[in-house]
Amino acid sequence: MNQKEQKWLVLLYSLTECKGGDQRSVILQHINDCGYWYKNDQNDILRRTRNEMAWRNDFSFERQHLVEYGYMKSNGQGRWEVTDKGKAILTHLIEKTMHQTAETETCYTAAFFQKLIKNQSVTEMKEDQVLITQLCQINRKDKRKDVMLVNEPQSKGTASSKSANGHIYLRSPAVAQRALNRAGNVCEAAPTHESFLRRDGVTLYMEPHHLIPMALTDFFGVNLDREQNIFSLCSNCHNQIHYGAKEDVRRLVRKLFSMREYEICSILGRKIGLEELYRIYDAY
Repeated sequence: MNQKEQKWLVLLYSLTECKGGDQRSVILQHINDCGYWYKNDQNDILRRTRNEMAWRNDFSFERQHLVEYGYMKSNGQGRWEVTDKGKAILTHLIEKTMHQTAETETCYTAAFFQKLIKNQSVTEMKEDQVLITQLCQINRKDKRKDVMLVNEPQSKGTASSKSANGHIYLRSPAVAQRALNRAGNVCEAAPTHESFLRRDGVTLYMEPHHLIPMALTDFFGVNLDREQNIFSLCSNCHNQIHYGAKEDVRRLVRKLFSMREYEICSILGRKIGLEELYRIYDAY
């Protein structure tokens, strides 16, 4: 998917989120406020001059093409609206996004990609439960915490299955167990949080949490099932980071990310910031 198609995708999707259309300034502000496009300035303000931020002008230019193809309505009053034909091409672009290769240079953000695959969150939680069940069954004789970790990107590997929203990648119970061992089997968000003993009568029950969601594997194009990306959390903190109030989710994400920022950015092969993480967790 080239950059032109990515602009079409973001613009058409934003129009549908704005009930099919609105004033140009409203649509562009929506894209900016939602953090959908890497090219926009985080300190951007709306300007109606030649000095307006370049990304806004780029989207305005692409809007002209969308009108020519019948994907948007021609309206001289500053209102941007999607057509039925535009909704159809949007469906096609979303499907194309789900199956693009890792080599595709993306200008839309991880938060936007996460929004597209939001229906896969149910699958994410099911996969988490499968992983937790597997951890209860595997042999825990290996308590090593000093496994040598390589802070470099790794191939994302082969998907376990394929859904309408893209590929699904399994979590390895062995990797998750090493991550829990590395944390000393305590809650990394709040080490004083109490838990209970597993059936082995020795190890505290903790749950593995992938800070960068596994659903974003195709977006980043690297393996996210790594010890560097997996945190040991008690049941309360694990549920809170998924379902808690936004301020609590931000607090947990901020604390965990600050503990491993270098490692996480290293295995991604690129920088990622707190603002992007907040948007991924829908806690901005």
